[in-house]
Amino acid sequence: MRWVAAALLLLLAALQAEAGTTSAFTLSPQSYSGSRERQYKVYVPDGLTAPAPMVMALHGCQQTHDDVLRDWGLVAAADRFRFILVAPFITSYDGLRNTNCWGFWLDQHRHQGRGEPEDLHQIARQVESRFGIDPKRRYVTGLSSGGAMAVVLSVTHNEYFAAAASASGLPYGEDAASVSFSGCPGSATFHAVSQVVADMQRERNASYPIPLMVLQNNQDCTVIQPAGRNMRDAQLLLNGDALHNSPPEAQARERACTPANGSDYNCQQVFYTVDAQPGSRSLVETVFYNGPTVTPDPGDTDHGHYWIGGQNGRDGRWALQRGPSYPDIVWDFFSRHAADTSGPPPPPPPPPPPSCNTVSAAPGAHVSAGRATAGGLFSLRAISSGDMRDIGFAWDFFFTRVDLHQGAGGRWFVQPPAGC
Repeated sequence: MRWVAAALLLLLAALQAEAGTTSAFTLSPQSYSGSRERQYKVYVPDGLTAPAPMVMALHGCQQTHDDVLRDWGLVAAADRFRFILVAPFITSYDGLRNTNCWGFWLDQHRHQGRGEPEDLHQIARQVESRFGIDPKRRYVTGLSSGGAMAVVLSVTHNEYFAAAASASGLPYGEDAASVSFSGCPGSATFHAVSQVVADMQRERNASYPIPLMVLQNNQDCTVIQPAGRNMRDAQLLLNGDALHNSPPEAQARERACTPANGSDYNCQQVFYTVDAQPGSRSLVETVFYNGPTVTPDPGDTDHGHYWIGGQNGRDGRWALQRGPSYPDIVWDFFSRHAADTSGPPPPPPPPPPPSCNTVSAAPGAHVSAGRATAGGLFSLRAISSGDMRDIGFAWDFFFTRVDLHQGAGGRWFVQPPAGC
Protein backbone atom coordinates (compact mmCIF):
# COMPACT_ATOMS: atom_id res chain seq x y z
CA MET A 1 0.00 0.00 0.00
CA ARG A 2 2.95 2.31 0.51
CA TRP A 3 3.55 2.57 -3.21
CA VAL A 4 -0.11 3.49 -3.73
CA ALA A 5 0.18 6.28 -1.17
CA ALA A 6 3.39 7.50 -2.76
CA ALA A 7 1.77 7.51 -6.19
CA LEU A 8 -1.17 9.51 -4.85
CA LEU A 9 1.18 12.05 -3.29
CA LEU A 10 3.02 12.44 -6.59
CA LEU A 11 -0.27 12.88 -8.42
CA LEU A 12 -1.43 15.52 -5.94
CA ALA A 13 1.89 17.34 -6.27
CA ALA A 14 1.57 17.34 -10.05
CA LEU A 15 -1.96 18.67 -9.87
CA GLN A 16 -0.88 21.42 -7.50
CA ALA A 17 2.09 22.29 -9.71
CA GLU A 18 -0.18 23.00 -12.70
CA ALA A 19 -3.68 23.88 -11.57
CA GLY A 20 -4.81 24.98 -15.01
CA THR A 21 -5.02 24.06 -18.68
CA THR A 22 -2.34 24.18 -21.37
CA SER A 23 -3.59 24.32 -24.96
CA ALA A 24 -1.62 24.21 -28.21
CA PHE A 25 -2.39 26.44 -31.19
CA THR A 26 -0.89 27.34 -34.57
CA LEU A 27 -0.68 30.68 -36.32
CA SER A 28 -0.92 30.13 -40.07
CA PRO A 29 1.43 32.11 -42.33
CA GLN A 30 0.07 35.59 -42.93
CA SER A 31 0.14 37.69 -46.09
CA TYR A 32 2.84 40.14 -45.01
CA SER A 33 6.54 39.66 -45.72
CA GLY A 34 8.47 37.21 -43.54
CA SER A 35 5.46 35.54 -41.94
CA ARG A 36 5.68 31.82 -41.17
CA GLU A 37 3.65 29.18 -39.42
CA ARG A 38 4.18 29.55 -35.66
CA GLN A 39 3.21 27.09 -32.97
CA TYR A 40 2.38 28.40 -29.52
CA LYS A 41 0.95 27.21 -26.23
CA VAL A 42 -1.34 29.01 -23.82
CA TYR A 43 -1.61 28.24 -20.11
CA VAL A 44 -4.81 29.38 -18.37
CA PRO A 45 -5.11 28.96 -14.58
CA ASP A 46 -8.26 27.31 -13.30
CA GLY A 47 -11.00 29.69 -12.22
CA LEU A 48 -9.41 32.70 -13.89
CA THR A 49 -11.66 35.75 -14.03
CA ALA A 50 -11.81 37.65 -17.30
CA PRO A 51 -10.54 40.04 -18.41
CA ALA A 52 -7.13 38.80 -17.28
CA PRO A 53 -3.58 40.01 -17.84
CA MET A 54 -1.56 38.30 -20.58
CA VAL A 55 2.16 37.57 -20.36
CA MET A 56 3.94 36.44 -23.52
CA ALA A 57 7.25 34.66 -22.78
CA LEU A 58 9.79 34.12 -25.57
CA HIS A 59 12.31 31.28 -25.39
CA GLY A 60 15.98 31.77 -26.15
CA CYS A 61 18.27 30.08 -28.67
CA GLN A 62 18.41 26.28 -28.46
CA GLN A 63 15.18 26.34 -26.46
CA THR A 64 11.50 25.84 -27.22
CA HIS A 65 8.23 26.98 -25.69
CA ASP A 66 8.21 23.73 -23.70
CA ASP A 67 11.38 24.81 -21.88
CA VAL A 68 9.59 28.02 -20.93
CA LEU A 69 6.59 26.18 -19.55
CA ARG A 70 8.63 23.52 -17.75
CA ASP A 71 11.65 25.38 -16.34
CA TRP A 72 10.94 29.08 -15.95
CA GLY A 73 8.52 29.05 -13.00
CA LEU A 74 6.00 31.08 -14.98
CA VAL A 75 3.22 28.48 -14.83
CA ALA A 76 3.22 28.66 -11.03
CA ALA A 77 3.42 32.45 -11.28
CA ALA A 78 0.38 32.47 -13.57
CA ASP A 79 -1.52 30.47 -10.96
CA ARG A 80 -0.48 32.77 -8.11
CA PHE A 81 -0.81 36.10 -9.87
CA ARG A 82 -3.74 35.16 -12.12
CA PHE A 83 -2.53 35.85 -15.63
CA ILE A 84 -2.69 33.99 -18.94
CA LEU A 85 0.71 32.74 -20.08
CA VAL A 86 1.50 32.61 -23.81
CA ALA A 87 4.60 30.71 -24.95
CA PRO A 88 5.30 31.00 -28.70
CA PHE A 89 7.73 28.71 -30.53
CA ILE A 90 9.72 30.16 -33.41
CA THR A 91 8.95 26.88 -35.27
CA SER A 92 10.97 27.76 -38.40
CA TYR A 93 13.16 30.63 -39.54
CA ASP A 94 15.22 32.13 -42.33
CA GLY A 95 18.90 33.02 -42.54
CA LEU A 96 21.89 31.39 -40.88
CA ARG A 97 21.42 31.38 -37.12
CA ASN A 98 21.83 29.26 -34.04
CA THR A 99 19.06 26.75 -33.41
CA ASN A 100 15.70 28.38 -32.63
CA CYS A 101 17.04 31.92 -32.27
CA TRP A 102 14.63 34.77 -32.81
CA GLY A 103 16.02 37.00 -35.58
CA PHE A 104 16.28 40.27 -33.65
CA TRP A 105 19.40 41.34 -35.61
CA LEU A 106 17.83 40.85 -39.06
CA ASP A 107 16.17 43.89 -40.61
CA GLN A 108 13.17 41.89 -41.83
CA HIS A 109 12.44 40.85 -38.23
CA ARG A 110 12.50 44.13 -36.34
CA HIS A 111 9.75 46.23 -37.89
CA GLN A 112 6.02 46.45 -37.44
CA GLY A 113 3.90 44.78 -40.07
CA ARG A 114 6.32 42.04 -41.09
CA GLY A 115 8.37 39.08 -39.98
CA GLU A 116 8.62 37.67 -36.49
CA PRO A 117 7.45 40.77 -34.56
CA GLU A 118 4.21 40.92 -36.50
CA ASP A 119 3.70 37.15 -36.18
CA LEU A 120 4.05 37.50 -32.40
CA HIS A 121 1.60 40.39 -32.43
CA GLN A 122 -0.85 38.26 -34.40
CA ILE A 123 -0.41 35.40 -31.92
CA ALA A 124 -1.32 37.79 -29.11
CA ARG A 125 -4.38 38.93 -31.05
CA GLN A 126 -5.42 35.32 -31.58
CA VAL A 127 -5.14 34.72 -27.84
CA GLU A 128 -7.32 37.78 -27.25
CA SER A 129 -9.93 36.38 -29.62
CA ARG A 130 -10.08 33.12 -27.64
CA PHE A 131 -9.70 34.36 -24.06
CA GLY A 132 -10.73 37.42 -22.10
CA ILE A 133 -7.62 39.65 -22.03
CA ASP A 134 -7.38 43.03 -20.31
CA PRO A 135 -6.20 45.41 -23.08
CA LYS A 136 -4.32 47.53 -20.53
CA ARG A 137 -2.33 44.57 -19.17
CA ARG A 138 -0.61 42.90 -22.12
CA TYR A 139 3.04 42.15 -21.36
CA VAL A 140 6.03 40.49 -23.02
CA THR A 141 9.24 39.00 -21.64
CA GLY A 142 11.94 36.67 -22.88
CA LEU A 143 15.46 35.32 -22.51
CA SER A 144 18.49 35.89 -24.73
CA SER A 145 17.27 36.19 -28.34
CA GLY A 146 13.77 36.08 -26.84
CA GLY A 147 14.74 38.94 -24.53
CA ALA A 148 16.07 40.86 -27.52
CA MET A 149 12.83 40.16 -29.40
CA ALA A 150 10.84 41.39 -26.39
CA VAL A 151 12.76 44.66 -26.77
CA VAL A 152 11.94 44.69 -30.48
CA LEU A 153 8.23 44.28 -29.66
CA SER A 154 8.45 47.07 -27.10
CA VAL A 155 9.47 49.34 -29.98
CA THR A 156 7.51 47.97 -32.94
CA HIS A 157 4.30 47.44 -30.95
CA ASN A 158 4.63 49.84 -28.04
CA GLU A 159 1.03 50.89 -28.63
CA TYR A 160 -0.06 47.28 -27.96
CA PHE A 161 2.03 45.99 -25.05
CA ALA A 162 1.84 47.74 -21.69
CA ALA A 163 5.37 46.85 -20.52
CA ALA A 164 8.28 44.58 -21.42
CA ALA A 165 11.00 42.72 -19.52
CA SER A 166 14.21 41.57 -21.20
CA ALA A 167 16.41 38.90 -19.58
CA SER A 168 19.92 38.74 -21.04
CA GLY A 169 18.61 40.58 -24.08
CA LEU A 170 20.00 43.31 -26.31
CA PRO A 171 19.18 46.88 -27.32
CA TYR A 172 16.93 47.51 -30.29
CA GLY A 173 18.68 47.48 -33.66
CA GLU A 174 21.79 45.59 -32.56
CA ASP A 175 23.48 43.22 -35.00
CA ALA A 176 25.02 39.77 -34.59
CA ALA A 177 28.33 41.23 -33.37
CA SER A 178 26.62 42.17 -30.10
CA VAL A 179 26.60 38.49 -29.06
CA SER A 180 29.81 36.91 -27.78
CA PHE A 181 30.70 33.52 -29.24
CA SER A 182 34.02 33.24 -27.42
CA GLY A 183 34.64 31.91 -23.94
CA CYS A 184 34.45 33.92 -20.75
CA PRO A 185 34.64 36.83 -20.12
CA GLY A 186 33.31 37.31 -23.65
CA SER A 187 33.83 39.85 -26.40
CA ALA A 188 31.27 41.85 -28.37
CA THR A 189 30.70 45.22 -29.99
CA PHE A 190 27.66 47.44 -29.51
CA HIS A 191 26.04 50.35 -31.27
CA ALA A 192 26.35 53.74 -29.64
CA VAL A 193 23.39 54.57 -27.41
CA SER A 194 22.64 57.55 -29.65
CA GLN A 195 22.25 55.18 -32.62
CA VAL A 196 19.97 52.88 -30.61
CA VAL A 197 17.77 55.85 -29.71
CA ALA A 198 17.66 57.03 -33.33
CA ASP A 199 16.67 53.54 -34.50
CA MET A 200 13.91 53.37 -31.88
CA GLN A 201 12.61 56.81 -32.83
CA ARG A 202 12.40 55.84 -36.49
CA GLU A 203 10.45 52.68 -35.75
CA ARG A 204 7.95 53.81 -33.12
CA ASN A 205 4.61 54.99 -34.42
CA ALA A 206 3.16 55.82 -30.99
CA SER A 207 4.60 58.04 -28.28
CA TYR A 208 3.67 55.74 -25.38
CA PRO A 209 6.84 55.39 -23.25
CA ILE A 210 6.55 51.66 -22.63
CA PRO A 211 8.26 50.76 -19.32
CA LEU A 212 11.13 48.30 -19.67
CA MET A 213 12.76 45.98 -17.13
CA VAL A 214 16.33 44.86 -17.86
CA LEU A 215 17.56 41.68 -16.12
CA GLN A 216 21.27 40.98 -16.56
CA ASN A 217 23.92 38.78 -14.97
CA ASN A 218 27.09 40.86 -14.75
CA GLN A 219 29.04 37.62 -15.29
CA ASP A 220 27.19 36.68 -18.49
CA CYS A 221 29.74 35.76 -21.16
CA THR A 222 27.26 35.46 -24.05
CA VAL A 223 25.41 38.75 -23.68
CA ILE A 224 27.99 40.80 -21.84
CA GLN A 225 27.05 43.55 -19.45
CA PRO A 226 27.26 46.67 -21.59
CA ALA A 227 24.07 45.38 -23.21
CA GLY A 228 22.02 45.93 -20.06
CA ARG A 229 23.41 49.37 -19.38
CA ASN A 230 22.92 50.41 -23.00
CA MET A 231 19.27 49.34 -22.90
CA ARG A 232 18.78 51.36 -19.73
CA ASP A 233 20.48 54.45 -21.12
CA ALA A 234 18.63 54.33 -24.45
CA GLN A 235 15.30 53.91 -22.71
CA LEU A 236 15.94 56.96 -20.53
CA LEU A 237 17.29 59.10 -23.35
CA LEU A 238 14.30 58.28 -25.54
CA ASN A 239 11.50 58.55 -22.98
CA GLY A 240 12.73 60.81 -20.19
CA ASP A 241 12.13 64.54 -20.18
CA ALA A 242 15.04 66.97 -20.28
CA LEU A 243 15.50 66.73 -16.50
CA HIS A 244 15.23 62.93 -16.24
CA ASN A 245 16.90 61.35 -19.28
CA SER A 246 20.05 59.88 -17.73
CA PRO A 247 20.62 57.39 -14.88
CA PRO A 248 21.74 59.93 -12.25
CA GLU A 249 18.82 62.23 -13.04
CA ALA A 250 16.07 59.58 -13.18
CA GLN A 251 17.12 57.21 -10.38
CA ALA A 252 14.45 57.11 -7.71
CA ARG A 253 15.55 54.27 -5.45
CA GLU A 254 17.58 51.08 -5.18
CA ARG A 255 16.93 47.90 -3.24
CA ALA A 256 18.09 44.31 -2.93
CA CYS A 257 16.24 42.01 -5.33
CA THR A 258 13.44 40.09 -3.69
CA PRO A 259 12.39 37.35 -3.47
CA ALA A 260 15.37 35.10 -4.04
CA ASN A 261 15.62 31.33 -3.89
CA GLY A 262 18.83 30.86 -1.93
CA SER A 263 21.51 33.41 -2.78
CA ASP A 264 20.49 36.65 -4.46
CA TYR A 265 24.00 36.95 -6.00
CA ASN A 266 24.28 40.52 -4.67
CA CYS A 267 21.38 41.48 -6.90
CA GLN A 268 20.26 45.11 -6.93
CA GLN A 269 17.08 46.47 -8.46
CA VAL A 270 17.22 50.13 -9.46
CA PHE A 271 14.12 52.18 -10.29
CA TYR A 272 14.37 55.01 -12.83
CA THR A 273 11.11 56.95 -12.88
CA VAL A 274 9.54 59.78 -14.83
CA ASP A 275 10.32 62.29 -12.07
CA ALA A 276 13.00 60.49 -10.02
CA GLN A 277 10.49 60.01 -7.21
CA PRO A 278 9.87 56.65 -5.49
CA GLY A 279 6.42 55.34 -6.30
CA SER A 280 6.18 57.16 -9.63
CA ARG A 281 5.81 55.34 -12.92
CA SER A 282 9.06 53.76 -14.09
CA LEU A 283 10.74 54.45 -17.39
CA VAL A 284 13.12 51.56 -16.84
CA GLU A 285 14.12 49.26 -13.99
CA THR A 286 17.35 47.28 -13.89
CA VAL A 287 18.02 43.97 -12.14
CA PHE A 288 21.78 43.42 -12.17
CA TYR A 289 23.57 40.68 -10.21
CA ASN A 290 26.77 38.62 -10.06
CA GLY A 291 25.55 35.12 -10.81
CA PRO A 292 27.53 31.93 -11.40
CA THR A 293 28.79 31.05 -14.85
CA VAL A 294 28.63 27.27 -14.32
CA THR A 295 25.13 25.78 -14.42
CA PRO A 296 23.82 22.30 -13.55
CA ASP A 297 22.50 21.33 -16.98
CA PRO A 298 25.15 19.27 -18.85
CA GLY A 299 24.07 20.69 -22.20
CA ASP A 300 24.56 24.30 -21.14
CA THR A 301 27.59 26.36 -22.16
CA ASP A 302 28.51 27.54 -18.62
CA HIS A 303 28.55 31.15 -19.76
CA GLY A 304 26.35 32.58 -17.00
CA HIS A 305 23.50 32.99 -19.48
CA TYR A 306 20.11 31.86 -18.15
CA TRP A 307 16.64 32.53 -16.79
CA ILE A 308 16.24 32.18 -13.01
CA GLY A 309 12.93 30.50 -12.22
CA GLY A 310 13.06 30.72 -8.42
CA GLN A 311 11.42 28.26 -6.06
CA ASN A 312 8.97 27.01 -8.68
CA GLY A 313 11.48 26.95 -11.52
CA ARG A 314 13.77 24.14 -12.52
CA ASP A 315 17.40 23.64 -13.46
CA GLY A 316 17.20 23.11 -17.21
CA ARG A 317 18.61 24.30 -20.49
CA TRP A 318 19.76 27.86 -19.84
CA ALA A 319 17.60 27.91 -16.72
CA LEU A 320 18.42 28.00 -13.00
CA GLN A 321 16.25 27.51 -9.96
CA ARG A 322 18.45 29.30 -7.41
CA GLY A 323 18.85 33.05 -7.36
CA PRO A 324 16.66 36.16 -7.63
CA SER A 325 13.26 34.89 -8.77
CA TYR A 326 12.56 36.31 -12.22
CA PRO A 327 8.84 35.35 -12.23
CA ASP A 328 8.19 37.27 -9.01
CA ILE A 329 10.37 40.25 -9.89
CA VAL A 330 9.03 40.55 -13.44
CA TRP A 331 5.41 40.19 -12.37
CA ASP A 332 5.84 42.82 -9.66
CA PHE A 333 7.10 45.16 -12.37
CA PHE A 334 4.26 44.28 -14.74
CA SER A 335 1.61 44.62 -12.04
CA ARG A 336 2.71 48.21 -11.39
CA HIS A 337 2.62 49.18 -15.06
CA ALA A 338 -0.71 48.79 -16.76
CA ALA A 339 -0.97 50.80 -19.97
CA ASP A 340 -1.85 54.42 -19.29
CA THR A 341 -3.02 55.21 -22.80
CA SER A 342 -6.64 55.76 -23.80
CA GLY A 343 -8.52 55.35 -27.03
CA PRO A 344 -7.87 52.92 -29.89
CA PRO A 345 -4.28 52.32 -30.98
CA PRO A 346 -3.11 54.08 -34.11
CA PRO A 347 -3.20 52.10 -37.36
CA PRO A 348 0.01 50.46 -38.54
CA PRO A 349 2.20 52.75 -40.63
CA PRO A 350 2.07 52.31 -44.42
CA PRO A 351 4.79 50.16 -45.98
CA PRO A 352 7.96 52.17 -46.54
CA PRO A 353 8.94 52.97 -50.12
CA PRO A 354 11.84 51.09 -51.69
CA SER A 355 15.14 52.21 -50.19
CA CYS A 356 16.98 51.32 -53.41
CA ASN A 357 20.10 50.35 -51.48
CA THR A 358 22.48 48.00 -53.26
CA VAL A 359 24.78 45.59 -51.45
CA SER A 360 27.49 43.58 -53.15
CA ALA A 361 28.51 40.50 -51.18
CA ALA A 362 29.10 36.78 -51.39
CA PRO A 363 25.97 34.58 -51.38
CA GLY A 364 26.74 33.28 -47.89
CA ALA A 365 27.11 36.82 -46.57
CA HIS A 366 23.73 37.73 -48.06
CA VAL A 367 22.20 34.74 -46.24
CA SER A 368 23.87 35.67 -42.94
CA ALA A 369 22.55 39.23 -43.21
CA GLY A 370 19.02 38.10 -44.02
CA ARG A 371 19.04 39.45 -47.57
CA ALA A 372 18.73 35.89 -48.84
CA THR A 373 17.65 32.56 -47.39
CA ALA A 374 19.15 29.09 -47.62
CA GLY A 375 17.00 26.96 -49.93
CA GLY A 376 17.04 24.43 -52.70
CA LEU A 377 18.28 20.86 -52.30
CA PHE A 378 19.57 20.37 -48.73
CA SER A 379 19.35 24.18 -48.30
CA LEU A 380 22.63 24.58 -50.17
CA ARG A 381 21.53 27.45 -52.40
CA ALA A 382 21.18 31.13 -51.51
CA ILE A 383 17.78 32.53 -52.53
CA SER A 384 17.12 36.29 -52.65
CA SER A 385 14.39 37.29 -50.19
CA GLY A 386 12.43 39.46 -52.63
CA ASP A 387 12.23 37.79 -56.04
CA MET A 388 13.34 34.35 -54.77
CA ARG A 389 16.18 34.04 -57.30
CA ASP A 390 19.05 31.59 -56.88
CA ILE A 391 22.19 33.69 -56.34
CA GLY A 392 24.71 30.94 -55.66
CA PHE A 393 26.08 28.51 -53.09
CA ALA A 394 24.77 29.34 -49.60
CA TRP A 395 28.14 28.59 -47.98
CA ASP A 396 30.19 30.72 -50.38
CA PHE A 397 31.56 33.57 -48.28
CA PHE A 398 34.62 34.46 -50.36
CA PHE A 399 34.68 33.41 -54.02
CA THR A 400 31.83 35.23 -55.76
CA ARG A 401 30.00 38.51 -55.28
CA VAL A 402 26.39 39.22 -56.12
CA ASP A 403 24.58 42.56 -56.13
CA LEU A 404 21.22 42.62 -54.34
CA HIS A 405 18.88 45.63 -54.39
CA GLN A 406 16.60 46.54 -51.49
CA GLY A 407 12.92 47.07 -52.22
CA ALA A 408 9.81 47.80 -50.18
CA GLY A 409 9.29 45.84 -46.98
CA GLY A 410 13.00 45.22 -46.50
CA ARG A 411 13.12 42.56 -49.23
CA TRP A 412 16.08 42.13 -51.59
CA PHE A 413 16.05 41.57 -55.34
CA VAL A 414 18.49 40.51 -58.04
CA GLN A 415 17.14 43.22 -60.33
CA PRO A 416 16.43 46.76 -59.05
CA PRO A 417 12.75 46.83 -58.01
CA ALA A 418 10.17 49.21 -59.42
CA GLY A 419 10.71 52.76 -58.26
CA CYS A 420 14.51 52.48 -58.16
